Amino acid sequence: MRKTYDKAFKVKVAKDIISEDTSVSQVANEYGISRPIISRWVAEYKRYKNKAFSGRGKRLPDKAKLYALEQENKRLKEENEILKKFEAFVKQKKK
Repeated sequence: MRKTYDKAFKVKVAKDIISEDTSVSQVANEYGISRPIISRWVAEYKRYKNKAFSGRGKRLPDKAKLYALEQENKRLKEENEILKKFEAFVKQKKK
């Protein structure tokens, strides 16, 4: 099973590394976490600050908006197809 870490822990690690209280290597050795994962935490915290580490299944702020627009676009395409079929059905009934 994959080990997970809570938001508070990730924020503390990221802040400590940014303020140079510790290094990525030190944290990796101390907690047995891979360096790329810790580096990703630091990058996410630098980019999103308190909105970082939103949790399982939740998208980051910029990704959430894009996802919502993609879903709306998909829904509108489906509605458009239904309307086209209905229009063809109505035309056929008039004949």
